[in-house]
Amino acid sequence: MGNFWTITLSVILVGLGILAEVNLLRIFLGDWLRGRGEHRILRQGKASAMLKKETRPVSSRQSKDHRSLIAAPLIGITVFVAGNARGADVPADATLTFQPSEPPAIPAEPKPLTISPDRPGFSDGAGIAPTGHLLLETGYTFTFRNRDGVETHTHNAPELLARVGLIEDRLELRIGTSGYVWSRSNTGSAGEFESTEGFSDLYVGFKLKALDQDGFVPRLVFEAVTTVGTGSRSVSNRDLEPTIKLIGSWDLGSGFSLTSNLGMTYATSGSQRFIQGLASASLSYSISDRLSVFGEYFVVGPHTKGTDAAHSMDFGGAFLLNNRIQLDARIGVGLNREADNFFTGAGISFLF
Repeated sequence: MGNFWTITLSVILVGLGILAEVNLLRIFLGDWLRGRGEHRILRQGKASAMLKKETRPVSSRQSKDHRSLIAAPLIGITVFVAGNARGADVPADATLTFQPSEPPAIPAEPKPLTISPDRPGFSDGAGIAPTGHLLLETGYTFTFRNRDGVETHTHNAPELLARVGLIEDRLELRIGTSGYVWSRSNTGSAGEFESTEGFSDLYVGFKLKALDQDGFVPRLVFEAVTTVGTGSRSVSNRDLEPTIKLIGSWDLGSGFSLTSNLGMTYATSGSQRFIQGLASASLSYSISDRLSVFGEYFVVGPHTKGTDAAHSMDFGGAFLLNNRIQLDARIGVGLNREADNFFTGAGISFLF
């Protein structure tokens, strides 16, 4: 039954990914047609400006005569109406002063929405999905591990995370999965391998903003998620594993920002439970409005019950195709024996 729900939700999320690809094509076509229209309007504007330059200006004397002919009756009518409205005689030499009216205030255009995924690093960001919008993050990860003569290759795809804003810049709902897992390991004997595959667990949770940044005080966001034990028995312990995180984010100026995560998971190792801590720090830099890069350190410990913590670091970047579509990639290495030797991944995210 658990596999049925896992497959069903995965199919739904993959379907959303296909719709996202269609939406990407629609946006590109719209941008292209809009660009052609703006170019045509610009050419017409330039032609009108040239026409105005070629028109012979009216002489100063003719301009004054025309203004006198138009202004005299208007002033006379205005004085007459004003005098009658006051019920008093208006002196013959009365003059009227015209005060220019204030131009109406033009309301500022709302700032366009810009996607803010948690991908691709280990650290989750402090952003909240916009209210009434779906933020869909998808990706793939490859992991290589070689410890004690056992070499393991693991593939995860499609990694999926759906985020829906419930309260503007305050609360979001999260549901996701690491996707289908395929792992192959040698057994230490030449030419012998073991393969493991199946669906990973679904997880559900929320993200809640507590504070905005104020000087040295970071923007603080609380996150809580839990797996729901719906994965395949070959890759899942089929139990609830809740995780809580405190996310801090600082805008350092000049394109730099710092994000940190601090949390813990009530994890399972075989039939035993243990508390697993996690911490990370990620420094990012915006090279332009579209391109950003980051470097990150993170630790998870103990890696499994009774072992040391796993220390890792990774580097990557993200590129905005437009305000609602982002591409990403990362590559990382383990810093001690408990960590994986090498991992890399790439993905694409959409804001609907």
